[in-house]
Amino acid sequence: MPLPKYNTILVPTDGSEYAFYAAEHAVYLAKELGAKLYALNVINAPLAFHAGIHYAESKVEMESTGREAVQRIKSLCDENGVECECMIVEGQPKEAIVDVADKIGADCIVIGSIGMSALERVLIGSVSDSVLRHAKCPVLMVRKP
Repeated sequence: MPLPKYNTILVPTDGSEYAFYAAEHAVYLAKELGAKLYALNVINAPLAFHAGIHYAESKVEMESTGREAVQRIKSLCDENGVECECMIVEGQPKEAIVDVADKIGADCIVIGSIGMSALERVLIGSVSDSVLRHAKCPVLMVRKP
């Protein structure tokens, strides 16, 4: 049986240093494997309602933050000769990441993890854990040391 070929790598980002650390790993893999990288930011607009923030203002701010996050990864790709496409979608991150991976035919998802405790995962949930459980493709979870 031949080894799998990773042609399409998805790297979700929330703009955090944990996500960028994972993106560095994704760019390295994409470069070594000759794969295309997709940088994804998910705007969690319903979060603004729960926080009591005016939706229109918060969505504009979230879009701006999301563009900066994916552009940072795109710049890293450009520096390393890796093809990159930036995507911003709206939804719940746990579901949207898996949906986008399916839509683009991702061969691998590279995602950052902040290393929550078991109690934190139960109380607030972990996006990376959920993606790991629900994705149809392999998931590389990267923890920042």
